[in-house]
Amino acid sequence: GSLSVGNSIIDSEHNKLFGLINDIAQLINLNHGVALSVSLKLLNDSLHVYFAMEENIAHMVNFDFAYHRQAHQKLSDEIKLITDRIMSKNVMWSNLDRKDIIKSLNDCLIYHINIDSRPFKAVLDTYSYDFKS
Repeated sequence: GSLSVGNSIIDSEHNKLFGLINDIAQLINLNHGVALSVSLKLLNDSLHVYFAMEENIAHMVNFDFAYHRQAHQKLSDEIKLITDRIMSKNVMWSNLDRKDIIKSLNDCLIYHINIDSRPFKAVLDTYSYDFKS
């Protein structure tokens, strides 16, 4: 799809992150504070697993990861700000807040995949899609 970076493992991780964001969206809509807190922690933990996996693949394809590591830090900071904002609301959201928060989570991940990952994608595209190591 349009959000593919040219590697099945990384694309799969991106799909997992979008799935977690979708779960968070449902919990926000249900005003389920306890489960939401767990899901937000899971999203932040999953981000760091994804970052490490992506960095391993970058090393295997000899991609200079310095700039992309900064992009990961930016994404992590953005997600943390949004998740802190979600928790500070204590399940007291307006409909506009709900839509805005969910859109913000999706948008920062989409930006990371489409914009920040372009140089990495260019290198990954020279390898087979299911390249692992």
